[in-house]
Amino acid sequence: MAFVPALRQSNKVKIVSAAACSEASKQNIRNELGKDVSIYGSYEELLGGQEIDAVMVAVPDSIHQNVMEAILEAGVAAYYEPPLATTREGIQNLLKKLLATDQILHSDLELGFSDALIRAAELVQNGVIGKIQTLELKLRSNWAQFEGPDMCLAHHLGPWYMDGLNSLIGKFPQRVLVMDGFGKLGRRQNNCLVHLDYDGTWGTINLNINSSAELETTIDVTGDNGELQLDYFKNTIKLQTMDNPVGKKIKVQPTFEIVGGWPGEAESVAAFIEAVLENKPSRTGNQLAAKLYLAGLAIEESKDSGGWAKINEKTT
Repeated sequence: MAFVPALRQSNKVKIVSAAACSEASKQNIRNELGKDVSIYGSYEELLGGQEIDAVMVAVPDSIHQNVMEAILEAGVAAYYEPPLATTREGIQNLLKKLLATDQILHSDLELGFSDALIRAAELVQNGVIGKIQTLELKLRSNWAQFEGPDMCLAHHLGPWYMDGLNSLIGKFPQRVLVMDGFGKLGRRQNNCLVHLDYDGTWGTINLNINSSAELETTIDVTGDNGELQLDYFKNTIKLQTMDNPVGKKIKVQPTFEIVGGWPGEAESVAAFIEAVLENKPSRTGNQLAAKLYLAGLAIEESKDSGGWAKINEKTT
């Protein structure tokens, strides 16, 4: 729904193989990708099969760690989604390996690649609404029905949304404070607030995965000279300033056709393709990914303590 349509927007790649466990998935591969694509029964077979330049990973969270370890062992470039693993120990182990390798590993954080967010970041960082006071991201979804890892919700979803706020403000937070909700057993609650300290500028990520409302992601930014609201799925920016309190609405045209319903996904895939071709890390390469997962570990620490947790700069 997303990866293949995004790849097909590029004339720089060729899909040569795919791996799937079930016969139904293998038949879908044959139907969609054609008879010339090699089909393997497991990711291990694919990684050990014909020569490939890169892989794209779409697997359940529960086997992310195993797949990422196999990719690191194979030394092949990879496009993957968070989380790296479903336990703190697993994440810490993979963080060390991420920072020890120079292979191209691109974390799929489509929010930060969306053209609307990039345009909003230009406005914010150019001072259009003045000095930033607060920023808040809100997610509303019905994802509570899906299984997820037993980690704090803000940690599980944090890489996407923290990267979005960081990209918007051009900074990385120093510490985090989690205010977790209830709704289900375990660490992954249906509702979660995480507060971010950007050296005195305050950010908030407000997550509700058991919402009756339609899927939405919005970011509100308040400055001392106005306000900005970004609607991620609608690709719109509402801008109000002291000079123009009525404000204006900006519709941003995506660079690529939206795939899977996710603005920025095709742009993220394009950035990965360029990283592979140039053999240079992408924006969401190993260094940035490691920082986001260290922030995730701080989120878990704050969940346990109930207080602020400093984001470490090292994996140990």
